[in-house]
Amino acid sequence: MPREMPKFTKTPPEVVAAFDGASPARSDIARKTMFSYPALFVNGNMFAFTFGPKIAVRLDETGRAKATKAGARRFEPMPGRPMGEYVEVPAKDMKGASLKRWIADGLAYAETLPAKTAKTKKTASKNTSKKANK
Repeated sequence: MPREMPKFTKTPPEVVAAFDGASPARSDIARKTMFSYPALFVNGNMFAFTFGPKIAVRLDETGRAKATKAGARRFEPMPGRPMGEYVEVPAKDMKGASLKRWIADGLAYAETLPAKTAKTKKTASKNTSKKANK
């Protein structure tokens, strides 16, 4: 039986405003959208994003352990499907200086990761065999 896709909701404007306000103002940080949600990247690595009313940040193992003690949960875009190194920022920390700290921690970890390079698109090669020309 096919799995039912969850309903995705837009990020509320106040969450987007808090996210943008907490984003570091550096030229090497790119703000892009992932699945229509705001996301932050450094060296091609995503380190923070919104998802509906939530904000998630990418942390190393030690950071995730500390975050869990501070009330964060593993980020799950779908129930039972955690997203690797990401944790959900607790609601109490989703604005101001608290959110800036969470995003700064995500940035600090992302800066330790190898830079990603843009993938080149492969084009289908023309089939020039005699069979294709018949």
